[in-house]
Amino acid sequence: MLLSISVLIVVLFTIYYGTKVYLNKQHVSPMTGKSITMAMGMVSSLMVGLFSAIPLQGQLAVSTVLAILISMLIAYFIGRPFGSLAVVEALAASLMGSMMGAMLGEMLPANHTALFIISMDVIYLFSVSSIMRLIYKETVDVNHTESKPNMMSHDHHHMVKE
Repeated sequence: MLLSISVLIVVLFTIYYGTKVYLNKQHVSPMTGKSITMAMGMVSSLMVGLFSAIPLQGQLAVSTVLAILISMLIAYFIGRPFGSLAVVEALAASLMGSMMGAMLGEMLPANHTALFIISMDVIYLFSVSSIMRLIYKETVDVNHTESKPNMMSHDHHHMVKE
């Protein structure tokens, strides 16, 4: 049950991330875009690796390959708004994260599974919220910068000539 809830959290927040990024991609700088795709690719693929390894305990090769394939799809979704370089960045981060997650899930003792899943959920949610704050900050900064010249030209028209 806990694993299902955790999977749902990751799916919903990854979709939420995607919709926010697609709506605001023009306001996010290329460097920030690459950074957030790397971070999001790593943390989401770490979770996917963990999700695949826990039910497939004892089958590390299968869970790793499954995690890599699923993570590649997520990485493409995450990086696509920022171009091919960001997709490559997300793919590389997700490759590493999915392998690490699968290894963690394989090594995890059964009596610590719940604690680890909850801990990883907290890390995932913190990471996504930090990324969303960064996107929001860049969007606000860009909107503020774009509106400044308009305000100055607006004031210019209302100046009283002496």
